[in-house]
Amino acid sequence: MHPRPLSGKQAASLAAAATQTEASRSALRKGFIDRALAGGPRSRSTGVRWFVKYCLYGRGTLPFTSLTRESPLAARLEAEQLMMDFAIWLAICRPSGRPISAKSISKYLGQVRLWHLEEFRTDIIGELDLSQLKAVVKGIARCIQQPPALDRWGVRTQDLAKAIEQCLHPQSPTDANWAAGLTAAFCGLLRGAEFALQEGEVFDPSRHLTRADVKFFERDGVWYAIIRMRPAKKAGATKTLPLVLGGGGTLLDPVAALKHLFEIDPVPEEQMATTPLFRHGGAAFTVEGVRAMVKAMMASIGLDPARFGAHSLRIGGATAALAAGLSPAAIRAAGRWASDVYMLYTRCNMQASQRLATVIGSTAFEDLQRGVHFADEELLLVPDEMPVGGVGEFVEEDMVRDAFDLEDE
Repeated sequence: MHPRPLSGKQAASLAAAATQTEASRSALRKGFIDRALAGGPRSRSTGVRWFVKYCLYGRGTLPFTSLTRESPLAARLEAEQLMMDFAIWLAICRPSGRPISAKSISKYLGQVRLWHLEEFRTDIIGELDLSQLKAVVKGIARCIQQPPALDRWGVRTQDLAKAIEQCLHPQSPTDANWAAGLTAAFCGLLRGAEFALQEGEVFDPSRHLTRADVKFFERDGVWYAIIRMRPAKKAGATKTLPLVLGGGGTLLDPVAALKHLFEIDPVPEEQMATTPLFRHGGAAFTVEGVRAMVKAMMASIGLDPARFGAHSLRIGGATAALAAGLSPAAIRAAGRWASDVYMLYTRCNMQASQRLATVIGSTAFEDLQRGVHFADEELLLVPDEMPVGGVGEFVEEDMVRDAFDLEDE
């Protein structure tokens, strides 16, 4: 059988492949891998960022493997040793300049394993038993003085409203962006990465919020805003999730704040799809900037800024919802905590969405003890809420994923 003759383009492409060297192919592979490392949302978590730097610059090795449970034991033990050395480096060398607790180190190791599983579809240590890795972390906790715990507080509804009134001028376009961004994040239970850029990210209209992603409409005397967004915790997700915000909050009104933003900081129609929804000096908000603004605003009303961060908005919004008596189920669905499975039988309809945002924006609350940290795990699915036969599969996955929620800052 004679092969069909090659077209000009086919011949040229095959000739180009024949001229490639092993070095050039290796460089191309590494370039695509480097791109992958910077792509997914989990790759920007604190643990993964430090691990990649440690491997590339500290050890001169690649931060990924292709191990399976059938791989040679020696290779899997070598990968496990790298993870243990990474944990010890974090504890002893303090790359952030501050002490890192054993609890945080354990969380960082988990982030690395989840990232590797998502990006490369294999466990980084080839599914070895974790007893040795856990023993190293336990030894760090016993042998190295642990930093005192500093739980993060949620922003209270009344505090955010007071700070916005005192610190932000309604006729300033920049301040209007901040007022709308902070209010929408609080009432919409947004993670920092869902309305601002994480470290190393460049604004991409296909992934990040733009002015074109917001639509307003009125029904039965109530104004709504629908924001087309991308859940930060979903690798490869696109902006297909509608976040429905209802107006009318007595302390915070996200719809009124968004409408005011569009009036005070207008954008030509042809530029809406390429303009960041929330911007400062023309550039999209960053999580670092949000964190700094939250700290500054809380300090302005006499609170300790060290207790607050970008995630304090999500914590505060959820706490306000709980204080108002809304069910954990409704909050989970609205805040995208384990919502994929829960939405199979709990639908967040228009009326429920409007009520949730309005209630959050209207409910002042007092913590029983400001030092008690709001735990995302309180909103995880419990066994009797799960579909029959699916408890182990989903609860274990959600518990692992939500344990890292604070790192979205």
